Amino acid sequence: MTQDVRGGRSGCAFARVRWPGRPGRGRTGLRGALLLSAAFTVLVSHPGAEAQERLPEGNQVTISGTVLDAVTSRPISGVIARLSGMGYMVETDHAGRFTLYRIPVGAYQLELSHPNYHPAVGDFTIMRSGAFETVMEPVVEGEDGLMTGIVGVVSDGTGRAPVSGVVVRVRTGQQETRTDTRGRFALDELTPGFNIVEFTQFGYATRNETIEVLPGRVTSVRLSLSADPVELDPIEVTVERREIVLQNVGFYSREADGFGEFIDREEIENRAPGEMTDLFTRIPGAGLLADGGNPLEKYVILRGGRTESCFPRVVLDGVIVVGGGEAPAGLDHLIDPQAVAGVEVYPSSTGVPMQYAGTGASCGLIVIWTRR
Repeated sequence: MTQDVRGGRSGCAFARVRWPGRPGRGRTGLRGALLLSAAFTVLVSHPGAEAQERLPEGNQVTISGTVLDAVTSRPISGVIARLSGMGYMVETDHAGRFTLYRIPVGAYQLELSHPNYHPAVGDFTIMRSGAFETVMEPVVEGEDGLMTGIVGVVSDGTGRAPVSGVVVRVRTGQQETRTDTRGRFALDELTPGFNIVEFTQFGYATRNETIEVLPGRVTSVRLSLSADPVELDPIEVTVERREIVLQNVGFYSREADGFGEFIDREEIENRAPGEMTDLFTRIPGAGLLADGGNPLEKYVILRGGRTESCFPRVVLDGVIVVGGGEAPAGLDHLIDPQAVAGVEVYPSSTGVPMQYAGTGASCGLIVIWTRR
């Protein structure tokens, strides 16, 4: 029997689920929806037979999966499949298949990662032995992950206060947006070259500016609008590099707010860290604590931690992977710095984004965003 189970988010693919039983008869069995959205990849080693033998005894089942290319429908080998809460990881073979043995029935998250595909994560409720198929979206060749466009802030020419609701329109193209409550705006996917940008708002004089956009770079501007026909301050223009993924998750907006420490991809490349913890050696309020049993193992401690047993919470691509408090994060085993697009560090609870706040965040917070 075959059933298509669709995820609850828009744009999600489906997992085709099969379980034993006679055709034509519905049975409560394996249910799963792999949500191919903003998932995250965890890079760790594969457990051997000893790790599998430590799985809890009881009502255990065997689950088989096949991972296919969403474009070609061909099997993908080398996909890392991780079942949350089990410390269990396997790799797909040449036929795109993997098998999870002796899994206790219950609810889990299944995470799939491959260097040439966008990572996937989904809720997985296991009731009995069975098999399923799912797909992964390939990374388009030539994607450099960089934003090409204009970002900026529009303020009042008299009081220097931000002006919200300003219509920002590219006269040489079709792009149009509005400033937010802080006067900020962003125009992405612009054609490199000189773009004529118009700024209009009721009660203010319309302003037109010719702004140059460079390939793979973001031009940042600050300008003002005036209610009177008087001479305005000149436009301030700077050029910077921005990653699309960081732009989409609000990384640069939080950086502009002035809380925490921020490391973008360009700085990571300039530092060329050998391990993930090397990124924290120059961050104010951050330190490294050596493991007493293994001097080669290092843990990051932030000034929010009042004792050596108070470790920061770690969030990877929007998901809390280490709760913080007494639980240290082995960042060097969690992810390779070459897979990181940016890092946010909040040494204390001040400025911590509300969605990641909580008891563990009182020891500080580390937010890691991976490259897509």
